Amino acid sequence: MKSNTLHIYKKFLASATPEQIGFVDQVYAVCEEHYEAGGDTVVETFEPSEILKEFKTISDVQEYCGLRVENATNARWGEDNDEEHKTLEAFNTSGKW
Repeated sequence: MKSNTLHIYKKFLASATPEQIGFVDQVYAVCEEHYEAGGDTVVETFEPSEILKEFKTISDVQEYCGLRVENATNARWGEDNDEEHKTLEAFNTSGKW
């Protein structure tokens, strides 16, 4: 259980159901796996209670991360062949990270 390794989540662990803990762990794992593709925001800024409020499914998480990637391309200085653009194209083409 990933959340158990972070001492700031002890209160969450004491009050959450096993399903909630499992979902939060799954969200963190998916976002860490896709850290450079928008998952960094969830990993770095969301607490477990915020994850439960914001997302109902992993698809919701994926959509949120896709929006983060899109926002990064809107704010970039690079050319149309830079990494942010490639990441967005991959997301738009496959619907996956």
